[in-house]
Amino acid sequence: MYRIVWTSRALKQLQKILNFIINQQKSTSYADKILSEIQDIEQYIIKNPMSFVEVENTSKEVHKAIVLKHYSIFYSISNNNIINILCFWDNRQDHKNLKNIL
Repeated sequence: MYRIVWTSRALKQLQKILNFIINQQKSTSYADKILSEIQDIEQYIIKNPMSFVEVENTSKEVHKAIVLKHYSIFYSISNNNIINILCFWDNRQDHKNLKNIL
C-alpha cells in the first residue's frame, strides 16, 4: 500500500494559497473545497499512483494531478511505496518558476 508524504515546500505552498484565498474572500468555503478535493485526489493517487500524467523534462519521474482547474499537485513515487508531494502549484503562475522547483 502506498503512503503520501507532503514535502515542507509543498505544505508551505498550500498554506500560502489557502491563506490568500481566505483573506481575499473573507470566507473559508473555497479553501475548504480545495482541501476536500485534495483529500479525494490523495485517495485516488494511493489506489492508482501512475494514473496521472507524467511531466516531461524533469530530472525524476513526476506526475501532475489537477485540483479544481486552477491548482496542481506534483508528486513522485519512491521505491518504498511512498508518494512524495513535491509541489502544490497555482496554475496561473509563470510556469518558468515551476521548472526550478521540479
